[in-house]
Amino acid sequence: MRNSKILKIAVILLSIFFVVSFGLSQIIGSDYFKNMFWASTALLAVGLILDLNAWSKLGLDVDKNKSKTIKRSFDDSTTLLVVFFGTLLCLVVLFDTLNHNVMKNNLVIIGAFIMTLEFELFMYLSVWNAKKDTANLLKNNK
Repeated sequence: MRNSKILKIAVILLSIFFVVSFGLSQIIGSDYFKNMFWASTALLAVGLILDLNAWSKLGLDVDKNKSKTIKRSFDDSTTLLVVFFGTLLCLVVLFDTLNHNVMKNNLVIIGAFIMTLEFELFMYLSVWNAKKDTANLLKNNK
């Protein structure tokens, strides 16, 4: 319980750092702030994955059969999100290795910002749906 509260605070602080570094990379546009944006993107991704891992350990075991379906659906959707987002970041780094100006391009930074926000949104939507389905299952079991 204590770790989940710490992770929630860390994710909020990392999200603020992510948005501020994005703003600074677009307004000031120096290489330092663009590098700070990519570092904040990686830190936020790690924080979100740790938060997701802590939440998925709580479990949804209300009913043997139906809660397995909810947990499996939650695990599948979050796994796909993490894999696609990790692949996106790996592709950006790969293209930057081939052409050294990719991570400094403003359009790539804007695209990564939007994709990171979508990753965060869909991840928390998966958590919200799993909680809602579990609450409905508890309500129907009474």
